[in-house]
Amino acid sequence: MLLQPVAGAAAGDPYDMLMLDVHRELLPNVFLLILSPDIATLTTEVKLTRALHRASRSDRPAVIVDCGLVERLTQEAVDLLLAYAFVLRAQSRRLVLCHVPDAMRHHFLHLDEASQPMLALSLLDAVQEVNLL
Repeated sequence: MLLQPVAGAAAGDPYDMLMLDVHRELLPNVFLLILSPDIATLTTEVKLTRALHRASRSDRPAVIVDCGLVERLTQEAVDLLLAYAFVLRAQSRRLVLCHVPDAMRHHFLHLDEASQPMLALSLLDAVQEVNLL
């Protein structure tokens, strides 16, 4: 499976120089985003915003965000994920987070159902949950 860095459309896009932070992959039933360890920076949050926007525009019934390489998420990244969980739910789609660091799980567990993303322990579990939807 080839992972592609999320890049700007224009050749002169200043974010093209700062890639390898969020990777995306179109799978049969999901749009997969893999966060890199340096997600806790402002430029990476911009990339996460762009990646989630692209994923939300896809025709896939679910967006999976793999946090397996991340030790922590900034509050801005958490808020962004929660916002997209709500947006996708309104479209009858789901945001699924997998490999969420234990220290960050509490941000996602005690929310109302409309705002809560689905949490999975592994990428395989996430894909299986999506296939059950």
